[in-house]
Amino acid sequence: MYRILSFILSIGVLTPLMGQNDITWSEDIACLVYSHCTNCHNSNGVAPFALETYEDVVEWKSDILIAVLNGDMPPWPAKSPEASFVGDHSLTEEEIQAFEAWIMSDTPEGDPSLAPEPPVFESNIEILDPEMIIELPEYTVPNLTDNDLYKCFVFPVDFGDDIYVKGIEVVPGNTKAVHHVLLYHDTSNIPINLDNNDPEVGYTCFGGIGSNSAQLIGGWAPGGSAQIMPENMGIAVPSKTNLVVQVHYPSYAVGEIDQTNIRLKFTTEEQRSVGVLPLLNHFTSMVDGPLVIPPNVVREFNQLYNVQNNSKLTLIGIAPHAHLICTEMEAVVERTNGDIETLIHTPTWNFDWQKFYAYKRPIILNGGDKIRGRAVYDNTVNNHHNPNFPPELVTLGEDTDEEMMVFFLTLTAYQNGDEDLIFEEKLHADHIENCGWELTDVKLPLDLKVEIHPNPVSNRLLIQSEHKVEKVIMHNMLGHQVLKKELDAIHLIDVSELPKGNYGLQLYVQGRMISKLIVIQ
Repeated sequence: MYRILSFILSIGVLTPLMGQNDITWSEDIACLVYSHCTNCHNSNGVAPFALETYEDVVEWKSDILIAVLNGDMPPWPAKSPEASFVGDHSLTEEEIQAFEAWIMSDTPEGDPSLAPEPPVFESNIEILDPEMIIELPEYTVPNLTDNDLYKCFVFPVDFGDDIYVKGIEVVPGNTKAVHHVLLYHDTSNIPINLDNNDPEVGYTCFGGIGSNSAQLIGGWAPGGSAQIMPENMGIAVPSKTNLVVQVHYPSYAVGEIDQTNIRLKFTTEEQRSVGVLPLLNHFTSMVDGPLVIPPNVVREFNQLYNVQNNSKLTLIGIAPHAHLICTEMEAVVERTNGDIETLIHTPTWNFDWQKFYAYKRPIILNGGDKIRGRAVYDNTVNNHHNPNFPPELVTLGEDTDEEMMVFFLTLTAYQNGDEDLIFEEKLHADHIENCGWELTDVKLPLDLKVEIHPNPVSNRLLIQSEHKVEKVIMHNMLGHQVLKKELDAIHLIDVSELPKGNYGLQLYVQGRMISKLIVIQ
């Protein structure tokens, strides 16, 4: 697991980056911790311990090293497309090497007077000036026997004018009690009638909220954060409607007290209408369902959604969702010319870290494109998230110990010029005081032209690119990796030993990944 410090230093990776030979807490590591870790690891944060001082970090240095080298912390499960999502706070390879070098050299503090001031986090709330806060009543989770509880709370509203939601932040009142939260709007009276017919506060709403006309606005799952719409875009909500909050309380939360609230930013100015749609789901888009995982089995499932021929959509975000048995999730778009572009890939799915990911640049979906979803489920003792020991049959359901397979796509109708939109240019999250790490002004490349010849191919594949191609990975149509190669100046790949058939080719260029379909004959 651990790489050799002397090798890292001998190749000179850190010295040019840091501008010094010795890495210290005060001049190098403190700023990285405060920029990437302390926003959660503080006395008011959601993390189980604080990382606010030099002493804090030294105490947890072994855990930090393992988490950083494994890519578990800071949590950013989506590993590709690389540098494609807004707010990506994952560490660069240089930053990982700096943490490792510092810890393995016995955590030198350096001159304390050179250390940046620790940031103060009085609250983890992101939307500080919401137009609306939806505050749920204080609720004690009742005895649920072996079943989870879905509870809906209805808020009839009249905004006076139609609004467009620009931002939504769910603030769970008790993370020990809340599995996930979804916010809908619904102009029918069904939610109100259901609420009136339930003697308790709110009403039980297993699955959906009980109305087919409900429209999803947004939500929260463990690891989630505020969802902010791009400029001139928003989720349309009529002036008079019912806001319905669905909270999932798992069976293990009996007796816990919760008071979740939701913070909304909105405007009455005309915006481009955005929808959050589960285009890939375990009901209508399964290719090889149903979603059933026998005990002691690892199984892969696939989904398909065909973009209508007369449609053209602009994809601005995506959110995969599954439960504890899932270990990997991936969504791609297969173009009409056979090219394959990754929409999201979480190679190590973690139920505790689920997000609505927003793209830095939109992805255009054309009529005839195929959107494919793939997920792997490990129902064996090797999956340490498995809730059952020994493993038991797992079927489709919304309880925590059951399984789901959903990709929510945030979409708007295409307009001319959407392919040129840029929602965020930075390839890396800002550092406090910039740390001396000059990364925040790096711009996202606008155009990465990569060509491959010939295709179909039988022997050698030539890759031509205006930018350096760092790495190539090839998968067969079962998703198995058959080739991985670090490239030199000559981009020639020998495929003569591979069986005939179709393959997905992933090329890593300028921090981004490009996927193409090739045919070996």
